[in-house]
Amino acid sequence: MSGPWTPVPYGPRWHVAVGGPDAAEAGRWLAASSLADPAGEALGTLIEHEYHGSGHRTAHAAALTVMAVYAGRVTAAAVLHWALTDRVPDLSAGNVLVRPHAHGIAGVRVREARFAAARPGEESVAVLRRTVLEEHLLPVADALHRRTRAGLRQLRGGIAHGCAVALCAFDGGSDGGFGDLDGAHDGRLDLLERRWERFVAGAPGGLAALGETARVRRVSDGRERLVYLRRTCCLFHTSAEAVRCASCCLTDRGERLRAYARKR
Repeated sequence: MSGPWTPVPYGPRWHVAVGGPDAAEAGRWLAASSLADPAGEALGTLIEHEYHGSGHRTAHAAALTVMAVYAGRVTAAAVLHWALTDRVPDLSAGNVLVRPHAHGIAGVRVREARFAAARPGEESVAVLRRTVLEEHLLPVADALHRRTRAGLRQLRGGIAHGCAVALCAFDGGSDGGFGDLDGAHDGRLDLLERRWERFVAGAPGGLAALGETARVRRVSDGRERLVYLRRTCCLFHTSAEAVRCASCCLTDRGERLRAYARKR
């Protein structure tokens, strides 16, 4: 049995609401399972929000940004919770509703707060890869590719980036709401780094080759943080804002690390 899951308040990136939305706002939410249809209205709505919100000049550039922000928000709670506890909240597409925003995702809901059920002999990391990647993010990437002709490698780079950021963006403060992990901030970084390597090593879609994690020391407080460096381009710089994401492969690796070190 999968059993119940109580969403943990890790922070806004990992916030998940439980149950369907109120009737007044039901029309603003999309079933994640409908996003795998390349000709579907739901996928078009998601792309349209990003296209106008980010000022993109092409639909395929909007699709690439959609994929990264989607992976970094919608399934983030499952990736982080697994990394910290070895259990996988059910954020498979059939259990998830999303609310689009001008740039990104405004909200995530699960129809039922439960842990994903493992198949006989299936390890937790395999459950995570199956429910988050095979049954959710990779089908969305395939649909975006078919609809906009955005490159599959770049779309999958967005998936890798989003999943990694689900871990890299986590600080945890004193205990992060789940108790003391290894007794220290550095211990948490060690754990998250190990868990990322375990997740990506056998991930479908060739995600392991699409980027790397690294450590930088923040200028503001001297604390180390975990960051992700893409080996694919997000094309966010094609928007009217003409701003590259901090991880974009078009920027020199050393420059990216220095930029991350300056971030608070």
